[in-house]
Amino acid sequence: MPFGRRAGGRDATGSAGGQSEHDWSDAQRLRYWWQAERDLLLKTLSAVPEDQTDQPLSEGGWSPTGIAAHRLFWEAEERAAIEEHLGGAFPSLLDFPTRRIDSTNAAAVASLGDRRLSALVRALQDLRGRTVTLVERIPDADLNSQGNPARILLGVALEHDREHRREMEAKFGPTSPDE
Repeated sequence: MPFGRRAGGRDATGSAGGQSEHDWSDAQRLRYWWQAERDLLLKTLSAVPEDQTDQPLSEGGWSPTGIAAHRLFWEAEERAAIEEHLGGAFPSLLDFPTRRIDSTNAAAVASLGDRRLSALVRALQDLRGRTVTLVERIPDADLNSQGNPARILLGVALEHDREHRREMEAKFGPTSPDE
């Protein structure tokens, strides 16, 4: 099973663990890419030049430090939602009011964004390590089922990481998955 492999953790045949990605279930593919995007985002954050950590990526945009603070906040929310799902409840995060997203993002960045980028990356790595243990407990049937809350949560999280990774790569260039 590819879960737990790092991005770029493929063998010489181009498959993870000797199994072609085409043979993976939706659950295997989702877990792999969820982890891969997380790894790539952390590598991209870690590669930001020290003198650029607090510089906005674009006019009116967040800095790499702001992005790390933002993702740290939402990672905690995602983790809580996975816990709710595993406990048999509908994840409240999936009912989060869209009208509150901008103010919540601003508050998260304001409350955590005064920390150094390296400290935020360490905190994010730690929280993500603990989140992995929850994701491992999600039944494959949940992740293989269209519309299942766990599948939605992981899909949104990996796209969120991908969005912010690409935003930083647009400014600093791509980070090799093998670095």
